[in-house]
Amino acid sequence: MNRLHSIVALFPLLFLCAVLVGTAQNQFTIDATKLPETPPRGRGPFAGSATPGHSANLPIRVDLLFPTGTLRSDGTTLVDFLITNVGNEPIMLPSSVNQNFSRTLRTIVLTLWLTSDAIKDQYFRDTKSGHLVKIESVGTSAQLYGRSDDPQSFRELAPNESMRVRASSRVQLNSGLHSFTGHAELLQVLNGTSELIGTAEAEVVTETLSTPDPPAR
Repeated sequence: MNRLHSIVALFPLLFLCAVLVGTAQNQFTIDATKLPETPPRGRGPFAGSATPGHSANLPIRVDLLFPTGTLRSDGTTLVDFLITNVGNEPIMLPSSVNQNFSRTLRTIVLTLWLTSDAIKDQYFRDTKSGHLVKIESVGTSAQLYGRSDDPQSFRELAPNESMRVRASSRVQLNSGLHSFTGHAELLQVLNGTSELIGTAEAEVVTETLSTPDPPAR
């Protein structure tokens, strides 16, 4: 009888392990850390909402994660955008870091970025007045591309399946405890014009960013 009780008690643990293994297998990572930086987006704001959620045509949840929480020498840090399909049907998302695409072919672009009180202000000096003027622009962290002539440039996400995009924050950040919000925008680009497909906003998270320890002498 004790042996039977032990076997029964083991079932929940085995089930939990199976779920964890399945979750790990259903997640993959795209390395976008070496993507060339694109020009900041004007004064913005980006299309989207200030509250967590997603638009009807982009049923995803975005979670913003910090793998290390350590600022690099240039003031940036590594960030992960965890994208999960929260819809009832599979969705196709861009997954290529190759920025070379023909403007005459339909291209889907997924742009990821963050907003935070930790972002350092940037200024330029006005040549006429000599005064410093704050630059009102939005820096992005990653862009992924899906080209109509290349099915391999897309990734299908089944319901509840996730993909992780590892990127640089690109924007310079201040150390200390700060709040952060992740954002996603999906565009269709054709013949030099773009059409918004959908947007998604993450829950606000707090993270303590630290500067690396100086090397020991």
